[in-house]
Amino acid sequence: MGDSCAMAELHLRPMTEAEFEAYLQRAISGYADQHVAAGSWLAEDAEKRAAAETAQLLPDGLETEDMLFFMAETEDGDAVGWVWLCLKSPRGERGFAWIYDIEVVADRRGEGYGRALLAAAEAELRLRDVPAVALNVFGPNVVAQRLYATAGYELMSQQLRKELT
Repeated sequence: MGDSCAMAELHLRPMTEAEFEAYLQRAISGYADQHVAAGSWLAEDAEKRAAAETAQLLPDGLETEDMLFFMAETEDGDAVGWVWLCLKSPRGERGFAWIYDIEVVADRRGEGYGRALLAAAEAELRLRDVPAVALNVFGPNVVAQRLYATAGYELMSQQLRKELT
């Protein structure tokens, strides 16, 4: 399926409290796994660290100020992904938004929904008069890196690592 077909069908709606609770557990585990894969955290500490960072970011859960959580659905109402946006930078700066998490459900990947979800998130931010958006992508996630590069995102910084075994 091509990107244009998927983009034409995709829309965002706010997460419900139940969806948010289920999402949060997936997000914490996924964030921990990405840090382990990138070599920045040890596996035995990763889940605890991810949960602590997430709790600090979301003191009021779904109602945390400046945080937006959306489900992405097709015209038929099929949930194909989700996105977590913040209307300011991780350091609290205004002037650009931050994408904390964006993901397509596993069995719908490769159908253009990643690009459609990214475009829908950007459109949501434009409606809120946000002039720019940024995000972090872990080194091992080359599929996401390609998506962002082809969507016009520019590299802002880079950390490198070498194993000395």
